[in-house]
Amino acid sequence: MNPPLTLETNIPNNRTMSLLSDEERKIDFNRAMDQWLTLYRSLSNNALVYLLPSSKQLQDLTFVSNIGVILNHLENPVAIVSNFRAEGRQGESAVGNSFFSELGYEVHMPGSYFEGEADFKHLSGNVYFGGYGLRSSKESHQWMIDQFQAEVISIKLDDPHLFHLDCAMFVLDEETVLLCTSICDKETIRSIEKHCRIIDVPIDLAYRGATNSVRCGSTILTESRVENLKKGDQYFEVEKKKRAFMEKIAGEKELELSLFDLNEFHKSGAMLSCLVLPIRMRNLQ
Repeated sequence: MNPPLTLETNIPNNRTMSLLSDEERKIDFNRAMDQWLTLYRSLSNNALVYLLPSSKQLQDLTFVSNIGVILNHLENPVAIVSNFRAEGRQGESAVGNSFFSELGYEVHMPGSYFEGEADFKHLSGNVYFGGYGLRSSKESHQWMIDQFQAEVISIKLDDPHLFHLDCAMFVLDEETVLLCTSICDKETIRSIEKHCRIIDVPIDLAYRGATNSVRCGSTILTESRVENLKKGDQYFEVEKKKRAFMEKIAGEKELELSLFDLNEFHKSGAMLSCLVLPIRMRNLQ
């Protein structure tokens, strides 16, 4: 994770941000820090949380899911650092490179656009799901296949509000994924179903961050604003629907559900999973 010490919205580099005025995008730093700390405390109670150093020039560094990904299917896992397409984010690659190198990983960067774990989800073994079309390129998937013997199921993204794969897919476990199937063609869905069960996510819930969740042990961490909304507010009904949807999934899997209000980060077009980069330390020397 990275605390939002340098969080800014000066560069509107996604559709959500571009629809907000300068005043609407203005960050309330104290609120952002309070919301981030609530998430950090919850995660640090159940996992070791590394904190990346901050840089004054990097407005989006707190969204660490984009700085890279660990390929854990290899005998000696490697770190793939991002080659950013989004404006204003290129400097994050150097931070990621230093961080992964300090942890002892061999670090690589693809020559084509690639925006990290948010666009590249591990299922099991050497099987990964890769988003492409808006931020990451399909060429980066072929590079993963050629260089690291990964099996990559490529998923085309063309909805500007769902610009990373975590906006449309959440890998719940090795047998189950949550997927907004309405963004996929039938061939892609069949390819995914060869490896796991799909729980369909309605697109209105995907827009509200249902798949932007994180699994930590026996807990699903997800966003919910229901307690801070009143009946009749714009998002009350869809937030209520999303919460019931996630509670049902957690109940079926006998998992806990932890809820967080992170609406200050919505001004950057970001949700919960953007703030966390999972790292499994298996075989690290």
